[in-house]
Amino acid sequence: MLRSFLNAAAALSTALLATQAASEDVIVMVSGVEGQKGDVACRLYNSPRNFPFGRGTAGEDRTKRAAGAAACVFRGLAPGNYALVVALLPEGQADITRDFLGRPRQPWGVSNNIRHVMRPPRFHEAAFTLEGGKSLSLTIALAK
Repeated sequence: MLRSFLNAAAALSTALLATQAASEDVIVMVSGVEGQKGDVACRLYNSPRNFPFGRGTAGEDRTKRAAGAAACVFRGLAPGNYALVVALLPEGQADITRDFLGRPRQPWGVSNNIRHVMRPPRFHEAAFTLEGGKSLSLTIALAK
Protein backbone atom coordinates (compact mmCIF):
# COMPACT_ATOMS: atom_id res chain seq x y z
CA MET A 1 0.00 0.00 0.00
CA LEU A 2 2.83 2.39 0.84
CA ARG A 3 4.50 1.54 -2.46
CA SER A 4 1.35 2.36 -4.47
CA PHE A 5 0.98 5.65 -2.55
CA LEU A 6 4.60 6.57 -3.32
CA ASN A 7 4.16 5.64 -6.98
CA ALA A 8 1.01 7.79 -7.20
CA ALA A 9 2.79 10.70 -5.48
CA ALA A 10 5.75 10.39 -7.85
CA ALA A 11 3.44 10.31 -10.88
CA LEU A 12 1.55 13.38 -9.65
CA SER A 13 4.72 15.38 -8.96
CA THR A 14 6.10 14.42 -12.39
CA ALA A 15 2.86 15.61 -14.02
CA LEU A 16 2.96 18.88 -12.09
CA LEU A 17 6.58 19.52 -13.04
CA ALA A 18 5.82 18.78 -16.68
CA THR A 19 2.89 21.22 -16.59
CA GLN A 20 5.04 23.94 -15.04
CA ALA A 21 7.84 23.39 -17.54
CA ALA A 22 5.40 23.51 -20.46
CA SER A 23 3.92 26.87 -19.45
CA GLU A 24 5.45 30.24 -20.14
CA ASP A 25 5.15 33.71 -18.61
CA VAL A 26 4.82 37.14 -20.19
CA ILE A 27 6.09 40.06 -18.11
CA VAL A 28 4.97 43.48 -19.31
CA MET A 29 6.92 46.56 -18.22
CA VAL A 30 4.91 49.73 -18.78
CA SER A 31 6.51 53.09 -19.49
CA GLY A 32 4.82 56.47 -19.78
CA VAL A 33 3.03 56.32 -16.42
CA GLU A 34 5.28 58.83 -14.66
CA GLY A 35 3.24 61.68 -13.15
CA GLN A 36 -0.05 60.08 -14.23
CA LYS A 37 -2.95 59.04 -12.00
CA GLY A 38 -4.76 55.72 -12.24
CA ASP A 39 -4.19 51.98 -12.47
CA VAL A 40 -2.45 50.10 -15.25
CA ALA A 41 -4.79 47.65 -16.98
CA CYS A 42 -3.31 44.97 -19.26
CA ARG A 43 -5.31 42.76 -21.60
CA LEU A 44 -3.81 39.76 -23.35
CA TYR A 45 -5.30 38.39 -26.58
CA ASN A 46 -4.56 35.10 -28.32
CA SER A 47 -6.67 35.88 -31.39
CA PRO A 48 -7.99 38.95 -33.25
CA ARG A 49 -11.36 38.52 -31.50
CA ASN A 50 -12.10 41.63 -29.37
CA PHE A 51 -8.70 43.22 -30.12
CA PRO A 52 -7.92 45.97 -29.18
CA PHE A 53 -10.89 47.36 -27.23
CA GLY A 54 -12.75 44.29 -25.96
CA ARG A 55 -12.10 41.89 -23.12
CA GLY A 56 -8.78 40.06 -23.27
CA THR A 57 -9.29 36.60 -24.74
CA ALA A 58 -6.23 35.14 -22.96
CA GLY A 59 -6.22 37.09 -19.70
CA GLU A 60 -6.35 40.42 -17.92
CA ASP A 61 -4.30 42.02 -15.17
CA ARG A 62 -4.68 45.30 -13.32
CA THR A 63 -1.96 46.75 -11.14
CA LYS A 64 -1.14 49.86 -9.16
CA ARG A 65 1.84 51.97 -10.10
CA ALA A 66 4.87 51.99 -7.80
CA ALA A 67 7.44 54.80 -7.97
CA GLY A 68 6.33 55.81 -11.47
CA ALA A 69 6.64 52.29 -12.90
CA ALA A 70 4.23 49.45 -13.46
CA ALA A 71 4.27 45.84 -14.61
CA CYS A 72 1.70 43.20 -15.47
CA VAL A 73 2.43 39.48 -15.36
CA PHE A 74 0.67 36.66 -17.18
CA ARG A 75 1.71 33.20 -15.96
CA GLY A 76 1.17 29.70 -17.23
CA LEU A 77 0.53 30.54 -20.87
CA ALA A 78 0.65 28.04 -23.69
CA PRO A 79 3.07 28.70 -26.56
CA GLY A 80 1.48 30.67 -29.38
CA ASN A 81 0.77 34.12 -30.81
CA TYR A 82 -0.44 36.86 -28.50
CA ALA A 83 -0.98 40.63 -28.50
CA LEU A 84 -1.28 43.04 -25.57
CA VAL A 85 -3.19 46.22 -24.89
CA VAL A 86 -2.20 48.35 -21.89
CA ALA A 87 -4.04 51.45 -20.66
CA LEU A 88 -3.86 53.82 -17.73
CA LEU A 89 -7.39 53.87 -16.31
CA PRO A 90 -8.82 55.98 -13.52
CA GLU A 91 -9.43 53.99 -10.35
CA GLY A 92 -12.75 52.16 -10.61
CA GLN A 93 -13.01 52.51 -14.40
CA ALA A 94 -13.18 49.11 -16.08
CA ASP A 95 -12.60 50.00 -19.72
CA ILE A 96 -11.01 52.47 -22.12
CA THR A 97 -13.29 55.33 -23.11
CA ARG A 98 -13.09 56.69 -26.65
CA ASP A 99 -13.88 59.98 -28.34
CA PHE A 100 -16.31 60.35 -31.25
CA LEU A 101 -13.59 59.24 -33.70
CA GLY A 102 -12.93 56.05 -31.70
CA ARG A 103 -9.58 57.18 -30.27
CA PRO A 104 -8.83 56.31 -26.63
CA ARG A 105 -9.08 59.19 -24.18
CA GLN A 106 -6.60 57.62 -21.75
CA PRO A 107 -2.90 56.91 -22.29
CA TRP A 108 -2.63 53.48 -23.90
CA GLY A 109 -0.36 51.27 -25.96
CA VAL A 110 -0.10 47.87 -27.61
CA SER A 111 2.63 45.26 -27.97
CA ASN A 112 5.28 46.11 -30.56
CA ASN A 113 4.41 49.75 -29.71
CA ILE A 114 2.35 50.06 -32.90
CA ARG A 115 0.58 53.42 -33.20
CA HIS A 116 -1.52 54.66 -36.12
CA VAL A 117 -3.06 58.09 -36.49
CA MET A 118 -6.32 57.17 -38.20
CA ARG A 119 -7.10 53.64 -36.97
CA PRO A 120 -6.36 51.28 -34.10
CA PRO A 121 -3.64 48.65 -34.55
CA ARG A 122 -4.66 45.24 -35.83
CA PHE A 123 -3.90 42.00 -34.02
CA HIS A 124 -1.31 40.82 -36.56
CA GLU A 125 0.60 44.12 -36.22
CA ALA A 126 0.81 43.86 -32.42
CA ALA A 127 1.27 40.08 -32.27
CA PHE A 128 4.32 38.42 -30.75
CA THR A 129 5.21 34.75 -30.46
CA LEU A 130 5.65 33.03 -27.12
CA GLU A 131 7.85 29.99 -27.68
CA GLY A 132 7.69 26.77 -25.69
CA GLY A 133 9.99 26.65 -22.68
CA LYS A 134 10.65 30.40 -22.74
CA SER A 135 9.30 33.38 -20.88
CA LEU A 136 9.14 36.81 -22.46
CA SER A 137 9.61 40.34 -21.17
CA LEU A 138 8.09 43.23 -23.12
CA THR A 139 8.03 46.99 -22.67
CA ILE A 140 4.99 48.92 -23.79
CA ALA A 141 5.03 52.71 -23.98
CA LEU A 142 1.80 54.50 -23.14
CA ALA A 143 0.82 57.66 -25.01
CA LYS A 144 -2.35 59.57 -25.79
